[in-house]
Amino acid sequence: MSIYLVGPGDGGADDLDPTDGWGDVPEADRPLWSRYMLDHCPWFPGPTIMTLIAGGVVDGGTRAPQAWKEAAAELHSAGFTPIHYFLLAELLAGARKQGDLDEASHGHLFKQWFKEPFPVFQLEAEAWKPWLERLEQAQSPSRALEHMLHGPNLPPLGTVTYSAGEPTRVVSD
Repeated sequence: MSIYLVGPGDGGADDLDPTDGWGDVPEADRPLWSRYMLDHCPWFPGPTIMTLIAGGVVDGGTRAPQAWKEAAAELHSAGFTPIHYFLLAELLAGARKQGDLDEASHGHLFKQWFKEPFPVFQLEAEAWKPWLERLEQAQSPSRALEHMLHGPNLPPLGTVTYSAGEPTRVVSD
C-alpha cells in the first residue's frame, strides 16, 4: 500500500494500487515518467490537485493521474524512455519560447496543442518516431528537433577549411 495522499479527505494512506493503469511501461521507469510529467504535464488538473500529485511522485512514487499513465504507455510503445520525454519536452519548451513552434505547421506532432496558462501538451507519439530515429543515429537532440520542425533541408552545421590546400568540406547531416 502506498503512503502517498491522493486528495483532500481524511488524510489517510492511498488504498489504490499505484501500479494500475501503466500498461506495458516497465515498473522501474514509472517513477521517472511520473516525475518528468510533473514538470511537463500532458494534463493539468489544477494547482491544488497538482500539489497532491507532487507529493506522490517527487520521492519516487508513481501516484500519477491516469491521463499521465496513458501518455507514458503510448510514448513507451513508440520507443520513448522517460529521459527521451523529458529531453524533448525541454527542447520544445525552449522552441516555444523562441517562437519556433506554430500550431498550423506543427500541430500534427501533438495530440493536444499547448494550453494556457499552464503549458500543458500531449505528444503524438508515432509522429515523433523520426526524432527518436535521429537520436539513434547519433544526431544531437536539438538538431533532430530542427529537422522535425523545419524539414530535411536545413543549413549545414558548418565548414572545415584546411590550411594545406585541401578543398573546403561542408559538414552537415
